[in-house]
Amino acid sequence: MNTFIILLGVGYLIGSLSPGYFFGRIVKSIDVRKFGNKNTGAANTYRLVGPVYGIITGVFDALKATLAYWIAVNQINPDLAILVGLAAVVGHIWPFYLKFRGGRGAASLAGLSAIALYYTQSWYALIFITGAITYGMIFNQVPFQAPVRKILKLGGLIFPLGLFWFTKSGVTNVVAWLFAILLIFDFIRLLVPRLNLKYLELGFLAKRKETKFLSGYTLFLAGTLVVLKYFSSEIAIFIMSAFIVSDVLAPAGKQAFLPIRFIKEKTIGGAIVVFTGAVLAGIFLNSLSPLSLPLKLILSGAAIMAILDQFSFLVDDNLLVPISTAVILTLVV
Repeated sequence: MNTFIILLGVGYLIGSLSPGYFFGRIVKSIDVRKFGNKNTGAANTYRLVGPVYGIITGVFDALKATLAYWIAVNQINPDLAILVGLAAVVGHIWPFYLKFRGGRGAASLAGLSAIALYYTQSWYALIFITGAITYGMIFNQVPFQAPVRKILKLGGLIFPLGLFWFTKSGVTNVVAWLFAILLIFDFIRLLVPRLNLKYLELGFLAKRKETKFLSGYTLFLAGTLVVLKYFSSEIAIFIMSAFIVSDVLAPAGKQAFLPIRFIKEKTIGGAIVVFTGAVLAGIFLNSLSPLSLPLKLILSGAAIMAILDQFSFLVDDNLLVPISTAVILTLVV
């Protein structure tokens, strides 16, 4: 018990180290907590102090809880060590020497999630990671655009996960019918300007880029149909689940975590979140389903998705990412 209490204290102290605050004081002579989003995190440091300092802050913040967990896991149970990592997150959010006003903890939670997954895949770890993602999406106030579209996208998980209970041909037929219905609707609205205008006025469902093109829903079903029909069930379940999860989480990287522009409007933070989301999806499938996905397959698929997502300005990501990833994994892994 004494060891555990000491480890909690060590975790808190490690987490309380806030490079963003010190960079602001030393480089710009400002308190970053008084500007921007008013915290010491990487995104605020990036905008107020500079890109290099923002990157260093992001990496350091992500490694703080990771280090605290690593120190603890060598002395106590891996699941219990999560609490030590969380103590570091608490230190990051409420550092004692800054009057308990630090960062939001998103980067620290991401680092802790990654190392916790490495050491344990128990229910405790999975529940923690689910909570960390929820915090990052909701309580951390990541400003998602068109949340209804994101919820509908998450609903698309019913197609790959449906393969666990229904035949592949049955699920594929359902997707094919839905695709045909939406495709017909798209053609009609594109031919009838008044109907198209009414559709576009539904801002919570429609996007401006769909004014003269097929909707994202139709393209998503097209990509899903191809992957389900022409690739193995194992590949289809992993790729579509990973794509859906990473696509929903991607805005967090673009808007809150390392918003460093990489290609066009894509960011390094977005690529990291896509990779992490795909890895999490693969590990969840390994832990909670009959699938047995090799780590090589999960990591390769996640890396391919993160790279392809950067080029979705050329071809819609609903087509480019899942189909191309399926092709590459089938040929290479």
